[in-house]
Amino acid sequence: MVLTVRQDSKPNNHPLWRDGHQSLQLPALKEPVDFDVVIIGGGFSGLWSAFHLLERDASLSIAIFEAEEIGFGASGRNGGWVSSDYPVDPFTLKKRHPNSDIEGFWDLMRSAIDEIGDFASTHAPTANFRKAGSLVFARNQAQLTRLQSSLFGKKRLLGKQETQSMLGVDGAIGSLFDPDCATVAPYPLLRALAQHLISRGVAIFEKSEAQLDEDSLRVNGHLVKCRKRIIATEAYKAPSRKQIPIYSLMVATSPLTSEQQSSVTRIPGLAFMEALHNVNYAQMTHDGRMAIGGRGARYPFGSRLRSRKESKESVHNQISSLLGKWFPHLGEWSVTHRWGGPVAVRWNWESYLFFDSKTQTGSIGGYVGDGVTISYLSAKALADCMLGGEKYMKMPFIENQSRKWPIEPLRFIGANALVSMVKLADHEERLTNRESLIYKGASLLIGK
Repeated sequence: MVLTVRQDSKPNNHPLWRDGHQSLQLPALKEPVDFDVVIIGGGFSGLWSAFHLLERDASLSIAIFEAEEIGFGASGRNGGWVSSDYPVDPFTLKKRHPNSDIEGFWDLMRSAIDEIGDFASTHAPTANFRKAGSLVFARNQAQLTRLQSSLFGKKRLLGKQETQSMLGVDGAIGSLFDPDCATVAPYPLLRALAQHLISRGVAIFEKSEAQLDEDSLRVNGHLVKCRKRIIATEAYKAPSRKQIPIYSLMVATSPLTSEQQSSVTRIPGLAFMEALHNVNYAQMTHDGRMAIGGRGARYPFGSRLRSRKESKESVHNQISSLLGKWFPHLGEWSVTHRWGGPVAVRWNWESYLFFDSKTQTGSIGGYVGDGVTISYLSAKALADCMLGGEKYMKMPFIENQSRKWPIEPLRFIGANALVSMVKLADHEERLTNRESLIYKGASLLIGK
């Protein structure tokens, strides 16, 4: 069984976050090896798993195998939000998991943000971790109604004037502010995490593809022995009905002038987005660029990863057009970077952690684009489970089963119908100022 899957070709776009940062160019595995713990996947999930295992037991010998290069996954490439957001709202989670500690889950998510910030301040200063909160703004009454029903935790509703004082967005009539959010350049953070792990004795191999064959693990054809193993490949699993890849794309502008920056926001590190049904997210980087991402690329038949999905000009243009709608006063600006990556989505739109005590195999993933924070918490919980702890057993993602996606071609038809319906739902709300009837129908397709 192939544990990792490669795309049909390398990404032909360049994430902004890699500017000024060379790849570590770590070695590929070339001989049989033996470790206490083997981790498949060199993204945040895999690296944080090694980090938390060492925090619990520094004597462990650990190896990480990455089929491409570290940070190849979406969380290492894309939006850079370190947030307490989760794909499913707390009210739905309480209904689905009545025996789970939902309030405790969000407390841990908020703590994870600060713990990531502590690591970044010590080991990854070039990641520019800035905790300034997130602002989800409404530009029509339907969006505002949706925000009013989303209040929980420390989130608070802001009126038109207070919204405009934080973000100079055109047409905003209100917003939802969450203080528990930071922005970061994800690749420098991940790169620094890898270097930290190497300094602590973790062996990290790139260009090292793993296969499990009758209980024996082989990497690049070489036998790998271990006592425990972690599957942390997120969207880069072999195609199956357990999850589908959805592509999230991004653009970044050239640095804005100081006057342009001040007209957008005077709050360094503020994360912001419009309360559209079609996912979007943005931040102003430390050097004054606008970095904005969103969905819209079509689902690939058979869940097969296609790098060309990361370079859809129509989707990149759709995303960059949001900047013109939000900030028409900016005048001239240019897009300098276009890129993207796949995220894993299960039918229930929830993340998961599985651990088989018999085989000592754990797996985490299913972050639906919120991976920077959730991967940290999931890895911390998995390390606890693998070393005999029970601290996180009340979390909703532990042993979280989900129904499977439909067989093809129903999956292809349904997923891409959803992409179209979400766009139409936003158009409907702009016209009617009422919450979309189309989206209520779409909700039946997405398992929410």
